[in-house]
Amino acid sequence: MTKTLLAICTLLALASASFATPMSNASLKGPYSFQLASPHQGYWNVNFICYDNSNNPYNVNFGGNSVSTDSAVGVITFDGKGHATGTFTEYGKFDQAASAATVVTGCNGAGSSGHAVYDAPFTGTFTGTYSVQANGTGALTIAISGGDTSGMILQIGGTAAIRTTVFMTGIDSSTSNKVDVTGMAVLQ
Repeated sequence: MTKTLLAICTLLALASASFATPMSNASLKGPYSFQLASPHQGYWNVNFICYDNSNNPYNVNFGGNSVSTDSAVGVITFDGKGHATGTFTEYGKFDQAASAATVVTGCNGAGSSGHAVYDAPFTGTFTGTYSVQANGTGALTIAISGGDTSGMILQIGGTAAIRTTVFMTGIDSSTSNKVDVTGMAVLQ
C-alpha cells in the first residue's frame, strides 16, 4: 500500500511539474474568441441664444447624457511567435454629434433635450504584436483598421502548453492610466 501511495504521489508531482513550465509567446497559439466591454458616459448639448421682451440676449442650453456599454466581439489569432491578427465587430458606440442633432431648440421652454444615438455595428480588422512573460502576464499592442492603436495588459490562464484563456485589460494612458476596457479570450 505504501509503494502504491508513493507511486501515485510521484506521478502527481511529475504531472504538476509539467504544468508549471514557464510561459512564453508560444503559450498563445491559434484562434481565440474574444469579448471586450467598456462602460461610457456620453454627453450632448446645444447652446443657442434667445431674446427677452426687451430684445436682450440670453443663452439657452438643451441636452442630456447617457450611460452605456461599448462592446466588441471577434476572433484574435496568435501565431505563438509574438504576432496577432484578428477581426471584430463593435457595438454600442455613442455618437455625440448625432445625439446633439436630436435636440429641438426653442425659447421660453419650447425645446427638447433630444436623445442618445449610437452608431450601427462596425466590423474591422487588426494586426498586432504581443509578449508573454514567464509568470503569465504580458502585453498586446494592436493597430486597428482605420488608424487607431490600442494597448492591453494580458494575464494568461489555463494549464496546457497552449493556454486556453486570456484576460485582457486596456489602459487609457491619456486619462491618467485608468482602465478603459476589460474582457477575455478563449481558445476555439
